[in-house]
Amino acid sequence: MTFRPALRPGAPLLRRDQASLQIGTSPGVVIADRPGLMALLRLADGTRDVERLQSYARANIPELDCEVAPLMHQLRALGVVFDSSHWSAPHRRGLDAEARHTDLAGGELARLTQRPLFRVAFHTDAATEPIAAAARTVLGSAGIRDLDSNDPDLLVIASCGEPARTVFERPQLAALDHLVVMIDEDRVRIGPLVRPGRTPCMSCYDLHRADWDHAWGALLPQLGRHTGILTPAALDAVTVHGAALEIAIEVLAHCDGGPTRTIGQFLAVGPGHSERSGWPLAFHHGCACDLLSAA
Repeated sequence: MTFRPALRPGAPLLRRDQASLQIGTSPGVVIADRPGLMALLRLADGTRDVERLQSYARANIPELDCEVAPLMHQLRALGVVFDSSHWSAPHRRGLDAEARHTDLAGGELARLTQRPLFRVAFHTDAATEPIAAAARTVLGSAGIRDLDSNDPDLLVIASCGEPARTVFERPQLAALDHLVVMIDEDRVRIGPLVRPGRTPCMSCYDLHRADWDHAWGALLPQLGRHTGILTPAALDAVTVHGAALEIAIEVLAHCDGGPTRTIGQFLAVGPGHSERSGWPLAFHHGCACDLLSAA
């Protein structure tokens, strides 16, 4: 693929002093100046490949005293310029910003190729729909296009209060990965992310809870029936968006094949928008999914 030099993303090109240039201010990369270098770097906007830059420099920057290709490769090694052809490849169309971020952070660009193909669905109620809508906005900006799939790779099941356990039966039986989200009074509980037969599920949670809360078995059949008399949850707008962001992070991590915080784990957002807490969920010896994982 042709190397199309682009100046470090988001970094201004500055003259530091008579003998050096600076790219960026956080804290910035300082390089020695040379005749014609400032003029050449102003052209490094990712639209021209090295050959075109060389032709332009020969005609318009006569003071430049070196070949463009080796200079650009040297600057690339220093983190001054990047190869913009990596950001706008056909299989990553619409992911330019994500690709620039990943490239700048030294991440693997190949992980982005799955996002346009990844399918997500949300199962919500009236109280959780604002959280889901905010999460969909983030996921759409991150390159996930199918956010209302009839055949999802990941199902997000969101409810206000503990849901009826019947909502987990279909994804569990269909071996469909699912992420559980619950508004718990003044906070949002995210997790577990269940990969049926491979990670702890909500039945594991119920069995663990019944071990220390002996009335849990009597409470379970009543879950999901209380919505008609439920006082609305105590979430402010910023906490709603904070929870939506954490949900989007989990969905993207699952899509990209990266580490996911909610596998065998709960993550809670709130009561304050910046407050986070977490606790583990292990397989329960009495749950059938533990038997599947051991098979």
